[in-house]
Amino acid sequence: MISVVIPTHNRCQVLRICLENLSCQAGVDFEVIVVGDGCTDDSEGATLTSRLQNVQFINQPKSHQGTVRNRGVEMATGDIILFIGDDILVEPGFLKKHLETHQAHPEENVVVLGYTTWDPTLKINDYMRFLESSGWQFGYSFLCPDFVERHDLYKFFYTSNISLKRSFFEREKFDEQFTVYGWEDVELGYRLFKNHGMKLFYEPKAKAYHHHLLTEADLPKKMQAIGKSAVYFQQLHPKTSVLPRGLKKGILKIATLSFVVPLGRLFGKVFYYKLRSWQEFFRQ
Repeated sequence: MISVVIPTHNRCQVLRICLENLSCQAGVDFEVIVVGDGCTDDSEGATLTSRLQNVQFINQPKSHQGTVRNRGVEMATGDIILFIGDDILVEPGFLKKHLETHQAHPEENVVVLGYTTWDPTLKINDYMRFLESSGWQFGYSFLCPDFVERHDLYKFFYTSNISLKRSFFEREKFDEQFTVYGWEDVELGYRLFKNHGMKLFYEPKAKAYHHHLLTEADLPKKMQAIGKSAVYFQQLHPKTSVLPRGLKKGILKIATLSFVVPLGRLFGKVFYYKLRSWQEFFRQ
């Protein structure tokens, strides 16, 4: 059985759609665990009124995503844990593709990554296109389907759409000391890869849509949080190269000076967004 673990915080409207899409999955035995992170809206009502046959909801005091996901796994009874977000809308056959890949590769250390793209019902802007194509949020363009052979494959441990055997997850679990957005999923992937030989299989047919509108106005807060989490990641794993060092750091510091960044527009929006992202990253 697959246990789908969904953290949520006061987004009951999109959570309803998320659960509705899950209720349309066929040919798979599964349960859904929704963990509210200090919810004060009708998130519990969204689970009670869904068409799902096997769904649980628990609301715990406000914490952080790693803590919430760990709690969800504690409640789960399935052999396979699948993580998505409350704003992830899955396609029919989504769970079956995850299950079939695990059945084809039953080794404990196999992790299955599905494909997530922006929800086409949103008004997708240039900043969202940048996040998807550049690797700053999703790096699917750097992967080929099936077995992924990269020294940094842990960087693709995206909890918007990923599954693994429960026994493998329990070897490490999420570090609950991450206090802001970013890196807590990749850090778990790093430990699973380094300590237990994680193998990653990319299955783009396990497709889902991310229903989350972002604009350039969201960039500062997003990148400052990622920068702060990156510092903690680097402290945990000093041998990694999460934070730029040496010449690269010096070049980036110059390139992200306040009077330099606007000039990035002369070289296109992608280059400009990269400079803006690094600028805010350093402000953590």
